[in-house]
Amino acid sequence: MDLGVKDRTFLVMGASRGLGKAVADALRAEGAGVISTSRHPGQDAVLDTALESSRRTFLDGIRGRRLDGIFVNTGGPRTGDFAELSDQDWQQAFEQLLLGPIQIVRELLPSMTDGASLLFNASSSVKVPIPHLTLSNVYRAAIYALVKSLVDELAPRRIRVNLIVPGRIATERVAHLDHSNAERLKLSAEAVRARAAAKIPLGRYGDPDEFGRMAAFVLSPQASYLNGASFWVDGGQNRSL
Repeated sequence: MDLGVKDRTFLVMGASRGLGKAVADALRAEGAGVISTSRHPGQDAVLDTALESSRRTFLDGIRGRRLDGIFVNTGGPRTGDFAELSDQDWQQAFEQLLLGPIQIVRELLPSMTDGASLLFNASSSVKVPIPHLTLSNVYRAAIYALVKSLVDELAPRRIRVNLIVPGRIATERVAHLDHSNAERLKLSAEAVRARAAAKIPLGRYGDPDEFGRMAAFVLSPQASYLNGASFWVDGGQNRSL
């Protein structure tokens, strides 16, 4: 299928590795122009959504660029239960996961073409809270609420707004979480991965490219009637209705 993204321009946040890189790669493979960001200096534009100064510098550099879509993607916050988290932890995660993306989307909306698309990356915690990921549980759910709110507000410009939800995808972030769980449970990382895979009907972790292809489709004109929806790329792990 031709996604119809050739000669269109997409902003992909957090594209130096993991899910963001997979989305950027999928769009480029279809002939799209991609503006990619990373928290670390390199080939991508530097953007740390947790830092106001970084957000401002990035926005000053991209303002006025025509955009046909944005993949809104941030790094994960620190792990921890409620009692372990400080006010600083909450503030940093708020900036990183919620306020930062809100500011970026709000200020780039004038540069988006009518009929463009916004796709927010989330977590399965939007439906079922994940143990020891309290910060992610709270702020990812807020992003889902934002998606639902923007659907009506952006309808006059035919800008579609959707959410994509990764399950256990084999990224560095998931490997880090598996390692943290292994230490907490006093198990090997292999045992933790085996336990997690056993809860997935397909019996394995997903590949980042599988996620990237789905995200590229939802961002593309081929998904022109998909709006206000959540798309789960999780091998069937989520059982909620």
